[in-house]
Amino acid sequence: PSTPYDPSSMGKRETDHIPPLKDGDIRVIHLGGVEEIGRNMSLVEYKDTIVVVDCGVQFTETNTPGIDFILPNTRYLEEHKHKIKGVLVTHGHLDHIGAFPYIMPRIGNPPIFARLFTSLMIRKRQDKIPNLPQLDLTVVEKETSVALGDLTIEFFAIKKESPSELGVIIKTPYGDIVHHGTIKLNNNNSTPTKDEEERYK
Repeated sequence: PSTPYDPSSMGKRETDHIPPLKDGDIRVIHLGGVEEIGRNMSLVEYKDTIVVVDCGVQFTETNTPGIDFILPNTRYLEEHKHKIKGVLVTHGHLDHIGAFPYIMPRIGNPPIFARLFTSLMIRKRQDKIPNLPQLDLTVVEKETSVALGDLTIEFFAIKKESPSELGVIIKTPYGDIVHHGTIKLNNNNSTPTKDEEERYK
C-alpha cells in the first residue's frame, strides 16, 4: 500500500533520521548485500572522506515481475557526494559491479579502484549504455596502498572463482576495517590452508 500524504513531511529528506557524523567518529553503512544475494554496496565515512566498496545489482525475483534488476539505495551518497574519494571494487561479478552505469553519475563519478580484469569488466558494462560520462578507473594490484582523503586503503588478493579478486583494508585511527567482498577460503577438507591462515592473520 502507498504511504498516505503527510504535510508535515514537506521539506524533509529520506536520510534526515541519520545523525550527523561527530568529529572523530567512523560510520559504516551497508546499502545492500547484507543477508541477500546482490546489491552489494557499502560505505565507510570518516571526517571529510567517504570510500565506497562495490556497486552491484540484485536480479529479479518471483515477487518483482517485470523488473530486470534492483539497485542499492544511494540517497545518502547522493547527498554527501562531495565527500566521496573513491569506489573500491572487490571483483567483477554483476552483483558487485552491475550498478556502475546507473549510480556513478548520481554520486559525482568518483575514482574507481580495481584489479585489471575487474576494470575491463566494468568498462565493458559501461560501454553497453551510450552517452555515459567516462569513468576514472585506476588499476591496483594486491599488496598496494592508496591514500584517499583521510583514509589509507590497502589491498590483498583473495582466491575465489572470479579472477582478480581483492580484499580491502581500510586503515582508521581506531583499527582496520576489512572488507572481502564474497569470501571463499582455499581449504583441504574444509580446513583453511596455511597460506590462507597467514593471509587473514
